[in-house]
Amino acid sequence: MSNDFSTEQERLEAQVANYFGAMPPRFDYTVEGGVTLLALMTNNPRHNQEFLFHQSTGAHAVQALESMLEYIREHRALEPTYTIQWRAFNETELHTSYFSAPNIMGALDKFFHGRDLHAITVFSVTLNPLS
Repeated sequence: MSNDFSTEQERLEAQVANYFGAMPPRFDYTVEGGVTLLALMTNNPRHNQEFLFHQSTGAHAVQALESMLEYIREHRALEPTYTIQWRAFNETELHTSYFSAPNIMGALDKFFHGRDLHAITVFSVTLNPLS
């Protein structure tokens, strides 16, 4: 990777992170079949759980980051939001998490990304009213 390419990647990562303020996201890159997949992960400090914010793809990391920025700037505000109430099997406290997604399945996909389906009980998924 050239120095200019690394600098551009760092600049774009900083732009994305800026949208999250004090709780910066984690950038998880994987390459499959010559395509770079970026999974942007956020951490909820209340219950210390990490969730998928959004996934984007590109021919390389910079292109995946540009796609992520476009989602943040243009598309995220157009998606409905969902509230998921859940509990981990080893806990007694009921947690609440919020997701922007095109539909309920998309919200559940973000919620369960990287998780064992059998380690969490989902009690409800609610479409939030439009404001």
